[in-house]
Amino acid sequence: MNEITKAPQYTGPDQVSGEYREMLVRLLTRQLWAETATAEVFGRSIAAAPSWRDRYLAAEFTFEEAQHSQMLIDVLEELGEDAEAIIEARPDAGKFWHLDLDDWVHIAVFNFTVDRGGSQQIMEYADSSYRPWAEKMGVVLADEEEHYSNGVDNLREFAKDPARLAHFQAVFNELLPNAVKRCFGRPEGADNEFCLAHGLKHNSTEVVVNRYLTEMREYMAENGLKFPPFEEFEKAGAELMPSTREIIGSLQ
Repeated sequence: MNEITKAPQYTGPDQVSGEYREMLVRLLTRQLWAETATAEVFGRSIAAAPSWRDRYLAAEFTFEEAQHSQMLIDVLEELGEDAEAIIEARPDAGKFWHLDLDDWVHIAVFNFTVDRGGSQQIMEYADSSYRPWAEKMGVVLADEEEHYSNGVDNLREFAKDPARLAHFQAVFNELLPNAVKRCFGRPEGADNEFCLAHGLKHNSTEVVVNRYLTEMREYMAENGLKFPPFEEFEKAGAELMPSTREIIGSLQ
């Protein structure tokens, strides 16, 4: 039993059923879609990268995201799910993340925006009540930290030139709202309450989103980047709690 939530801990697929199993598969599916789509983004970015170092990192990140995907596939298959069918049902990577896979500016914004969103969710999953999943997340989290660090470096590089930063800002205005929707989903509702009650995560979606945006804001402020206008979030269908709107409104 988790001492914080008092939720039972499950150590194998034979111990889960009903609503818990259904929610577990939904969360794993959402993460697998994100990981496989991210692997494809970084794979395509090798050709778009402007330098050898960038190509090298893109190749490294592709391999690591593919490893993360395989870890999730293993968990899903142990649960009796058809992982290949799940991946086939996912939208095209470019449409999933709302970016041009052959444009380096899109890739740089993606690296700054999406990887940390994934990390914030993985922090929750790393202490999940379903232990076969949780125990794999430590490796994933360490990799995502490195990816995000590179994303911050990309932002700093673009910030050296006002014209390039303006281009970064324009792409960021489109990508961040979609990333908030894709990475975190709806901020409240029965699903959120179920996950909290059963130890599938330990913080509400509102708390996780706010943690993500607050950390991001520090790097944005240092480099002259602003949060997108609220209408961009509305256009993307990203639901925002009042506390989240306050954070976004603080740097526009």
